[in-house]
Amino acid sequence: MGKNTNFQPTIFRFTGLLLMVALTLAGGCSTPTNQSGAIDSKTEPTLRIAYPGISTTIWPLMYAQNTGIFKTEGLNLEMLRIRGVPQIIATLMSGDIDVAWVGFDGMASAVARGASGLRYIGEFLTEFPTYLVVTSDINTIEDLRGKAIATAGAGSISEALFMEGLKQGGLSNPRQDTELTNMHGPDNRLNQMINGNFAGVALNPPWAQRAESQGYKILQYQGDVLDPYAGQGPITHSRVIESNREGLQRLVNSFRAAIRGMRENREKSVKIAMDYMALDPTLAEQVYDIMIPVMITDGMWNLEGIQKAFDSKTEFDNTVNASDYLDDSFLLESEM
Repeated sequence: MGKNTNFQPTIFRFTGLLLMVALTLAGGCSTPTNQSGAIDSKTEPTLRIAYPGISTTIWPLMYAQNTGIFKTEGLNLEMLRIRGVPQIIATLMSGDIDVAWVGFDGMASAVARGASGLRYIGEFLTEFPTYLVVTSDINTIEDLRGKAIATAGAGSISEALFMEGLKQGGLSNPRQDTELTNMHGPDNRLNQMINGNFAGVALNPPWAQRAESQGYKILQYQGDVLDPYAGQGPITHSRVIESNREGLQRLVNSFRAAIRGMRENREKSVKIAMDYMALDPTLAEQVYDIMIPVMITDGMWNLEGIQKAFDSKTEFDNTVNASDYLDDSFLLESEM
């Protein structure tokens, strides 16, 4: 897999950042602010954002980092890979990161378990492209009955779509009808299927297309089985909105600029995917055509889909108001 030390910061960079903050506090210094308490626009705000893995769903992040968009917007962005959506949300709740780039379903699951203060500040993927990929002997979802299969970690949007896709295919209770495992990382799931441990797995681009090129079959596209449903975008916490609003605004502006750039510059976008995800040109072109239609620049979500994500959680009594967890002020203030 392609490696870029700027894109995947090491623990030493993170430790250094904490040390810098500690020394600043010890010296009695503070970040320059204006009279309203907001960070002065002449400074370069810092945000720490976590993502669950290398895939095309973080393409806007890769594009913005590679092309210098974050710097152009005046934002210092620290990127951290943390496997598992629940772990990312927990790290956000603890204050060790400022933003989570995950599917909204992960936030809804956290709220169902009692998390508070989480806010969705934009949706830049209108759906989460994911596929049920199976071995060559599987022809229908019914053929998976009693078989070992794997989806993403519990509480992820991949899991929600995977379960619904199996139900629509005839397996009314996937956990009882199959030997289902939750496993983080599409690369891990694909490798386990190659090793003969699973008959079917959930994969998102480019892993699904890579599996197909190796003789496995895409049995079902699950990205829209719950349509309308929540997509993917930045999730933050109310304390970050209060303390670093300028940084969040610049982050939203960066996402918009990145997606515009991706649409306008296919060649550069494909090259970045080849570098970061170790894709050959043909596969990179293929996943570009899959992803661009589900990316939007305005960041506005479908409220019905967001509400549906909340209501799908069995812990809820279906009285949760989705709008209480949405903050569109950054979208309204962004320059289009």
